[in-house]
Amino acid sequence: MNKEPLISIGVPAYNAAGSIGATIEGLLAQSFGDFELIVSDNASTDATRDVVENYMLRDPRIRYERQPVNVGANGNYSHVVRRARGEFFKWSSSSDWCAPTFLERCLEEILVHGDTVLVAPRTRLFQGNPSTWQDYAFDIEVLDEAPLARFARLHSTLRLNNAMNGLIRMSALRRTRLVETYLSADVVLMGHLALLGKFRLLPECLFYRRMEAAFSTALQDPAAVLKHHYPQQSARTLLQGSKRLMGRVRAALSTSMPMDEKLHSLIYVAKTCYWERTAVLEDLRGVWQYFIRGTWPK
Repeated sequence: MNKEPLISIGVPAYNAAGSIGATIEGLLAQSFGDFELIVSDNASTDATRDVVENYMLRDPRIRYERQPVNVGANGNYSHVVRRARGEFFKWSSSSDWCAPTFLERCLEEILVHGDTVLVAPRTRLFQGNPSTWQDYAFDIEVLDEAPLARFARLHSTLRLNNAMNGLIRMSALRRTRLVETYLSADVVLMGHLALLGKFRLLPECLFYRRMEAAFSTALQDPAAVLKHHYPQQSARTLLQGSKRLMGRVRAALSTSMPMDEKLHSLIYVAKTCYWERTAVLEDLRGVWQYFIRGTWPK
């Protein structure tokens, strides 16, 4: 483990004892083996630690870390990146599964395209067992030359954020603010990455994503999603729409591009604010409820 691996895989986990074993087995079975696997346990209350430590006895590439308290999903996702040593990085949830050639094929593709910051394969969705898969038809590819065109394409076409589970250049990730602590910060991160380079989509279906309410926030009600991100209710839950807007502004301002392109990027961000004006109005209502009426926004 003294040698820096080419790829780092980060597995944020919380109460994942029932699913993380299959996830780890799929990663250890990869045809490309020069990687480290970092599991960050977000203060689980089940046997997640026991499951992971059992695999650690069999494979020295696995590292287990435990958060002293639940830092929320986004904080845990960012933590595994900060602990990574590889030139390339892959997030893997504790409930999904990757086909054996996932890393090999993504690495082949990203190495021959210097303008590319992310490579991902096509996705299959499943419940219960990966063998019950259904093909997902809306995986994205972002190949426009101009940063603003990539940014706009990302925001206009992204549905399920499967691409975030692809292989990403660490040099690009380090230029971002990672997954900030507000709802849909993963989409803001993807927009920032799109400003930095292209996303390529492999034709093979190598990523299997579990779609069950217990694992996928896309299937959960708003209260469950908020608790997933904010285990303890506080004023930090306020201004979610405004935080997303500011995240996009910071991404545009911090990206190196001609001044006119940067200006047009900021104009585009302003348009997204108008398109999502309902969320900004909800922010104001939430602040009123919290500070004036002393109740939590619903």
